[in-house]
Amino acid sequence: MATVQIADVYNPLTFSQFEQESQVELNRFLASGVAVNNPQINAMAATGGNIGELPFYKPLGTAEPNYSTDNPAVNSTPQNVTDDKMVFRLASQNQSWSTMDLAVELALEDPTMAITDRIGAYWATNNERRVIQSLMGVLADNVANDSGDMVNNIATDDAGAPTAAELISADAIIDTVQTMGDHGEDLGVIAMHSVPYRNLQKQNLIDFIPNARGEVNIPTYQGKMVVVDDSLPAVAGVNRVTYTSILFTRGAMANGFAPTKTPSELDREPSAGNGGGEEILYSRRADIFHPLGFTFTSSSVAGQSATQAELALAVNWDRVWERKNTGIAFLQTNG
Repeated sequence: MATVQIADVYNPLTFSQFEQESQVELNRFLASGVAVNNPQINAMAATGGNIGELPFYKPLGTAEPNYSTDNPAVNSTPQNVTDDKMVFRLASQNQSWSTMDLAVELALEDPTMAITDRIGAYWATNNERRVIQSLMGVLADNVANDSGDMVNNIATDDAGAPTAAELISADAIIDTVQTMGDHGEDLGVIAMHSVPYRNLQKQNLIDFIPNARGEVNIPTYQGKMVVVDDSLPAVAGVNRVTYTSILFTRGAMANGFAPTKTPSELDREPSAGNGGGEEILYSRRADIFHPLGFTFTSSSVAGQSATQAELALAVNWDRVWERKNTGIAFLQTNG
């Protein structure tokens, strides 16, 4: 059987289109509606630079209105409308793969789709981790600077097995929703590690509904879409593991991207394999995933793009919206 090399099937335009479609389809946060593409971010990212701004107007306030009179000498005093901005940072990333091993794997299936599905899945996973690390930075900032008003933490590091009061439950989720006050019903998605998810299943609190095409059953909790992702934090203490679940409003995060000069590229190393030759496939992306209501301060970023570890630092985030408007709430449990 002849070996299929990527050079035999690689078309840069087709590859880049399929890879983009694949990574969007496979990203569970994008699929759930948590992260929504923002045309403003796309437009600003296309102009160049790695830092951009999203301006916004602050609420009009809660001052009591004027009461009209028939006295022409009494004039009202107009209130001010103030604005502010959120700062976001572009992540310019790339990865490459040798095709010597891939060629054998791809020989028995559609090579083009096999390549794009795998690379699309890689970028989808990477972007999910960037979303999660950004949210961990938001959580850390909230605890450090805003009295933890977005967090319901019932986890402990006590010795012994966790009690029911330290595990995820209907009551714990309701208390987390309440951190949003009268905006709590806007929280339509909950993301969690598989351990607390299984605990909710044991409590018969997970329902399943078919998707629009009736092909996949989507897990839900009290009408909220459930995203199960073991990339969500499971932090081991001395005695216990603390799991962080996150509730979102749909569109709580803005997503954007900048065009790259060469999104994908195929190179050849003739001397590799003792002269047998090697093909190297490069994939490049410039993505933005930004939680609305927060500004990225870049206080501790060493390079041009923030790493996943830097995204999780409290010092790199600051909330600029009122708590009820941010659309994010955190629940920390021991399972």
